[in-house]
Amino acid sequence: MKKIALFGGTFNPVHKGHINLAIEVQSLFNFDKFYFIPSKIPPHKKLPNTSPEERIQMLKLAIEDLDRTVFDISDIEICSSKKSYTYNTLVEFNKIYHNSELFFIVGTDIFATIKTWNKWEELFDLANFVVVNRPNYSMDKMLHTIPVKLLPLVIRFEDFVFGMERKIILTRIKEVPISSTDIRELLSNDEYIDFLPQKVYEYIKNNNLYREV
Repeated sequence: MKKIALFGGTFNPVHKGHINLAIEVQSLFNFDKFYFIPSKIPPHKKLPNTSPEERIQMLKLAIEDLDRTVFDISDIEICSSKKSYTYNTLVEFNKIYHNSELFFIVGTDIFATIKTWNKWEELFDLANFVVVNRPNYSMDKMLHTIPVKLLPLVIRFEDFVFGMERKIILTRIKEVPISSTDIRELLSNDEYIDFLPQKVYEYIKNNNLYREV
C-alpha cells in the first residue's frame, strides 16, 4: 500500500520554510510520493497577486534539486473551477490513490482553524493529518483551539504506525521563522531575501514580481 503526502498552500512565493518542512517530514515518514498542491482560489485568503503559472514555476525551481521520484507538484486545484477546499482535493486524491494511505500536511496555525473548513468533520475519513509546529503557534495552543471531539484522534509521531486511520499526527520539525507574507513585504521594498531558494529569488527578480504589497 502506497503512502502519499499532500502539502497544500498558495506558495506565494514558495520559500525555504516550505522546502525544509517537506524534507524533514519526508525523512520522518518516508512517503512514496510527496505532492506540493498550489491552490487556485484559496477559501480563507484573498486571491494571490501572482498567476497560478508563476507559482507553479517557482515551485518547480524550488524542488529542482530534490528527489523528483518522490517530490512532485499537483495542479489538481489549479485546474479546478471550484474553490480550493481540502475536502474536494482529498476526494479526488482518494479516487486516484484508492488503495493508498493519504496524509494531509498542515501547520499548527492553519489546523487551529479546522472548524471553519468546508465539511471539516468528514475530512478525517479521507486522510490522516500530519500537523507540524509553526513559529508563534505552539502545539498546546492548537490543541486548546480545535474542537474537543477531535482530541481522541491526536497522536504523537513517535506513537504512530502506518495502517492507523483517522489520526492527527503531531510532528515536530525545525522551524524556519518566516512567512510568505513577510517575504512579499520585503520584496516590495526590493530587499534581498535569504529565506528564498536562490533560483526562486532570481525568477522573482527577473519577472518583476511582488513589487507592490
